Amino acid sequence: MFKIDMIRFNHNGETQEYKFSEHCFVYGKNTRGKTALTIAIDYILGSSDKLTYQGLDNIDSMEALLKNDKTSLWIKRTVNESGYFYKRTEESEYSEISSDTYKDNICLILTDIRNNRFIEIYNKVFDEHPSFRSFNFLNYIEEKGLGDLSTVFTKAKELKHNIRIRNIMNFFFNFENIEQIYEKELLLDSKNRELDKLSSGYQEYNRSKAEQKKIFKELQLDYTGKYATDYKTFCDFRDSYVRKTKTKSKDLVYLSQASFSLAEEIKIYNFMKNQSNNMVTRKERIKRLLSIINDIVNDEPEYESYTNFIKDTIRTLDEENVILSLSDYNKAIRDIEKEKQQLDNQIEVLKATSEKLSYEDAMKKVGLLEHLFIVLKEEVDIVKYSNLSQEVDKLKKEIKELKASFNQKKIKDFNNRLTENYLGNDLDIKHLQDDAKEDGFSLEFDPFRLCLFAKHKVGENIVNYMPGSMARQTHIQMLVYLTMFEYLKENFMGFIYMPLLVIDSANQPMGVDSFEKVYPVIIDMADRIGIQTIFMSKDKIGGIEDKDFIDISEGLNRFHKS
Repeated sequence: MFKIDMIRFNHNGETQEYKFSEHCFVYGKNTRGKTALTIAIDYILGSSDKLTYQGLDNIDSMEALLKNDKTSLWIKRTVNESGYFYKRTEESEYSEISSDTYKDNICLILTDIRNNRFIEIYNKVFDEHPSFRSFNFLNYIEEKGLGDLSTVFTKAKELKHNIRIRNIMNFFFNFENIEQIYEKELLLDSKNRELDKLSSGYQEYNRSKAEQKKIFKELQLDYTGKYATDYKTFCDFRDSYVRKTKTKSKDLVYLSQASFSLAEEIKIYNFMKNQSNNMVTRKERIKRLLSIINDIVNDEPEYESYTNFIKDTIRTLDEENVILSLSDYNKAIRDIEKEKQQLDNQIEVLKATSEKLSYEDAMKKVGLLEHLFIVLKEEVDIVKYSNLSQEVDKLKKEIKELKASFNQKKIKDFNNRLTENYLGNDLDIKHLQDDAKEDGFSLEFDPFRLCLFAKHKVGENIVNYMPGSMARQTHIQMLVYLTMFEYLKENFMGFIYMPLLVIDSANQPMGVDSFEKVYPVIIDMADRIGIQTIFMSKDKIGGIEDKDFIDISEGLNRFHKS
């Protein structure tokens, strides 16, 4: 089992040392340094925050001894220069290392099994190589967030941690989908690379086609979009610089007027389509209302004439809706738009005819067309590009849906276990006994919103409510942390979280009597899971062994200047 075995403060060649057991109880009145010890533990374990908390002054460096069943690691941090050091044996000299290497060495002794599969998938999903620091929100129940079940993890009260913790909960409770996301993102990367290779040629091809069509119109040449036909047309023009005279073309003013009329007709059809849709919707609402009224009066014989009238009205509405739905406004609009496009093309040709074209301009356009035909001659697999684009869009949609989908079974199992851990000890505590009597009582932790509520039965319905009293809420909060560790042990064996829980002043909202009964249950559960606990308390309670008791009544840091 991993544990922090010792922490040492150094100042001017003097030291102050604290030894920690698997489950230690730190006692001291207010302002004696309980919160300062929490911050000191976080600092020696690699926090990026400076050691500026009141009471931690005049410390030149901090050391800690970390142990598991097989090995030990001595680590050291200087305060002012922010240096990182480690050594493997007590007798050897410290070696200075980077902060990343410092954290990597701590990771090595957290677990005997290193499951690289979890780490690889985490790295892929979050584009980050995780260390135990990624999950340190699990290691601290801070005094400022005690009993707040609207944000169960106290570190999540800060926005910079809140979003990150939500993402990690997604990883823990959506891991099966995360694996699929991992595989699909690998496939997406491959498809994107393939698409990128085709994309530049495809984009150049499309630009060249558009430019070719534009120049053909300017030169008043027939454009078909077929390479061989258009190339012959171009060659004939290049050889003679003679454009074919358009015959039987209608007057420009007439064509413009006809195009405008068709545009107005499209507006009218769109208006009629919208009105028809609104009418169908309105008639459907009336039909539903009449159906409800019919159901109400259907069993009363004296209302038969009314029910017959309602049925006839519903039948008439159905027939009207059928007639309305038969009007295919979309097809009519498409046909008119097609006709208008043909007119607009003729208008552009007539405009080009009316424009004078100098020999120099014609030569420039011919030169540009020659380049465009070279580009268009290259083979571009449009079908393959289109299929790849569809595959990429489909994969992106699937990945988005998977990221939004939690594993409801695992969440349900977690909450069943949490409720069992809460109710299963039959403690003589009022809030626990009250909840045990509630019909249908259960605890529901929401890993995405990071909040917790309770459920109980009211009449025939199961309803949510926020469990009251700070004692109850703090009790439940501690169990969420431990149940989370239990969940990780069962589902993420060998993952690199730190099996440590530091709880600052949990006794204050619970009161001495309740806390004295809850404490051994918490310790037993932590011991079974393999979690080291460090409780900070301003009250002494019974049953604490001498090896577990740390007294800081005289102050945590003897180098502190009052």
